[in-house]
Amino acid sequence: MGLRVLRHADYRRVEWKNGRGLTYEMARSEVAQSEGAAFEDADFDWRLSFAAVERPGPFSTFPGVDRIITLASGRQLTLTMADGEVQVLRPFEPFAFPGEAEVRGVPSGPTMNLNVMTRRGRTAATVVCHRIDGQQLVDLRGAAFLVVLDGVVMVNDVVLAPRDAVRELPDRLTVTGNGVVAVISIT
Repeated sequence: MGLRVLRHADYRRVEWKNGRGLTYEMARSEVAQSEGAAFEDADFDWRLSFAAVERPGPFSTFPGVDRIITLASGRQLTLTMADGEVQVLRPFEPFAFPGEAEVRGVPSGPTMNLNVMTRRGRTAATVVCHRIDGQQLVDLRGAAFLVVLDGVVMVNDVVLAPRDAVRELPDRLTVTGNGVVAVISIT
């Protein structure tokens, strides 16, 4: 079985829309131009990336986009929404919110976050994290990506480090090592 391996060193560096940091874009689906799909601020149906949040500040807004953020490294990231709601992100616990929401992030120190964005009404995503300790069979039915968040794991004799990913997945896959992986489904 031939998995497509994505290495974090090869991800495209993209400045945040608000200019306050960098995103490391892993993969994206382009918007179908023939359908007049251009919409404010996002030229994708889905996008996967990592972003370092190292200091307090506002998140970029993406109207019409649903977001799932997962803390991959760092102790915690506190998100405050415009309505005053506070969400404390801890490692490997995905949190979903609308892209148009005004959000301010306050990290406990340097953090690295997995971001999954989907264009509302066209695509949707789920993120499920699995702790790997030794050898584990991971159910991937319907999944598009397996992303290493922490540690080092091996998939089909391929060693994957943090932020590396594989796509074009079978229904099940044996993952060996010690770490945490995120299984991302996009529909």
